[in-house]
Amino acid sequence: MLKLYGLNSTFALETDYHSMDFGHLLQILSRRKWLILSAMLASAGIVFYLIGKKPERYKANIIMATGIVNYKGFNSNGDDAFVQQFQIENAFSNLIDFAQSRSSFKLLSLYMLQHDLNAEKGTNTDWPFRKPDLSIYGSSIQEDAEKLRVELGKIKLDSISDPAFSPELDYLIDRVSRTYGYDHDAIGRSLTVKRKGTTDYLSIEFVTENAKLSQYIANAYVNLFMNYYQNLSVREKRKNVQFYRQLAAEKKAVVDTIKNRRYAYLYKKGLPALGKQSEELVTQIGDLELQKQKAESKRLSSAEAVGKIQQYIDTRGNMDAGETRARVVDKYNVADLNAKVRTLTEKSTATGGKDAKLEAELAGARHSLDMALQSSAGNLGKSNKNEDSRRTKEDLFKEKVQADMDRIEAEKSIGTLESEIRQRTDKLSVYVTNDEIATGLSSDQENADEEFKKVNDELINANLALANAENPLHVIENAQLPEWPEPNRRTLLSIFAAIVVGTLSVLTLFGLAFLDNSIQSPEMFGRYTGGLPLLGYTPFIKMADLDFQRIFSTNGEMPQFSEYRENLRKMRNQLIAMNAKVFLFTSTRPQQGKTSTGYALANALAANHKKVLILDTNFKTPLPSELANPNTKHVGPVAKILRKHDLSDTFYPGSLVGVGQGLVMVVAHFGIHISPAEMLPPDQFKSFLDELGEHFDYIFLEAAALNQFSDAQELIPFADKVVAVFNANAVLNSRDKTSLDYLKGLGSKYGGSILAGVDSKNMAK
Repeated sequence: MLKLYGLNSTFALETDYHSMDFGHLLQILSRRKWLILSAMLASAGIVFYLIGKKPERYKANIIMATGIVNYKGFNSNGDDAFVQQFQIENAFSNLIDFAQSRSSFKLLSLYMLQHDLNAEKGTNTDWPFRKPDLSIYGSSIQEDAEKLRVELGKIKLDSISDPAFSPELDYLIDRVSRTYGYDHDAIGRSLTVKRKGTTDYLSIEFVTENAKLSQYIANAYVNLFMNYYQNLSVREKRKNVQFYRQLAAEKKAVVDTIKNRRYAYLYKKGLPALGKQSEELVTQIGDLELQKQKAESKRLSSAEAVGKIQQYIDTRGNMDAGETRARVVDKYNVADLNAKVRTLTEKSTATGGKDAKLEAELAGARHSLDMALQSSAGNLGKSNKNEDSRRTKEDLFKEKVQADMDRIEAEKSIGTLESEIRQRTDKLSVYVTNDEIATGLSSDQENADEEFKKVNDELINANLALANAENPLHVIENAQLPEWPEPNRRTLLSIFAAIVVGTLSVLTLFGLAFLDNSIQSPEMFGRYTGGLPLLGYTPFIKMADLDFQRIFSTNGEMPQFSEYRENLRKMRNQLIAMNAKVFLFTSTRPQQGKTSTGYALANALAANHKKVLILDTNFKTPLPSELANPNTKHVGPVAKILRKHDLSDTFYPGSLVGVGQGLVMVVAHFGIHISPAEMLPPDQFKSFLDELGEHFDYIFLEAAALNQFSDAQELIPFADKVVAVFNANAVLNSRDKTSLDYLKGLGSKYGGSILAGVDSKNMAK
């Protein structure tokens, strides 16, 4: 359950004791309605006046396409529509934030300062839109403005991609732009950037005090922003171009260096075509090797032919014509086979022995040649005794001589070929040594050329990407010159201000009422005290202004006391109806109005011709001495009774001036700091009160506060009824709760409560 705490309290009262009903809140509003209305009218008037004093404002609007939807090709009908929508909104948010960034505003500040400063200097035909506010930095700002004008002439705003300058220049820009009203805060107050519905467009609005300025600054801002956006978007592409251009230059330098080294080496060796000469030598050596093989084959075949022919000559002296013819056939057969072997040998040498078919054919030819030679040799061994045989022998001898000559020729040819091969091989070895360096340089040059070609291709691609870069931002509708100032909504804002102030006033009153834990009114008393019976209440009134003689004897006069008087009469009637003589007045805490309330009720009874004795039993706080008046007819009897009961040292008699002078008497004490039970024997004090009752209609006892002392509890047995006095401004706490429970426990002896000091606005009507 909700708990609310009073001041200086550790006890929480339950909601039932603290909550206030809606009717009470309406009463508060009803009582304060004129205050609320006054505040509303005052706020409306102030706003109406202030808006009327404000200068007119002109708005220029530009519509700019962003390309966010068109370039990305989003389609809200796709399966990922939510993701696409999020991406679109995020892209627009980023672009709007960038459009309102400090760097974007700074470019506009520089542009407008260039315009106005140059216009003041007369360097252009335009008029400056604004003059510097010298009240901010004084006349010294003019020198700063001139310095800044010179510096701004060196800056190209169209190509800038990072508006960051030196700290000195930035400081100068801030100072001057603030005096001209082109600083970041001023531009931010004048500029509005928002997406136009759900379209691809941005709406950019500028509101200034000058129609031409609004148009000019809006168009200038959009152009600067588009260039800035484009410069940032192609900045990486420009960096790529610069990087590849530098890298290509480095690779080209490497290629040129290697090429120059290679040419210098070849020139130094006198071999500008070293690779070609090496190839020619290799070809020549190959040809010589082939010729050597042919000569070697010829030498071998000739030597073998000479041997065979000689064998034929030695073994066969006489052969018949048939043998001679066979020998001749064999001769020609050997010659043919020998020629065939030479031809195949040459082909085998040319192919390097790698042709299997050719090698098989060559082996077969050699085998046939051997068989032919064997056959020819056999025929040569046969005798031939006829003339034809002799002629064949001569032919064989001639063939032998020819074969021997062929052998000798082949041997000489082999020697010559070996010498030439040796020379060319030595020369080639020198070429090969030199060619290794040249070949290495050539390889390096080829590698460098290849790297340069790749880098140059990347440079071409980067240049193409930069050249084809397109700005997605473009203006759909430029700013037009505003014809009319913006409506100031003077009346509407005044009404709105009144409503706001009225609402705040109501909420403030409700808050104060809710935070006010005091009893406040008779209605709240029952909730705070848990249903403690209420005898009556009195409005707040200054006791110094009271004259009970006039209050109760007036005939329609003193209307300011009428409510106070009537409430006292109502409580007087209730006291009379109780048929009690001794009333004990107490309270839960001190300073609640016990004395003044008892004094007022005593005078009210006196006005009804009742004799009342006020016996001050609040020993902790005695009555002021000026209230005691010894000139009363009851002083003598009361003094006698005091002496009789041996209380003359404790109390002294007097009177209170009021209605029916002499009907209200007071018995005060000298100040005793002990409890009544310790000072007054019960029987003696009871007898004392009974005897006083024979002379007075009512006896009012006043006791100390229940929260602090036990005096009231000790005096209650001597009273017929107990009346507790509460102050409307009091806040009940835990100690009050204990005292309230005690009062409830008195049952029928509790005569009721009196709520004193109630604000007349909180009293029931």
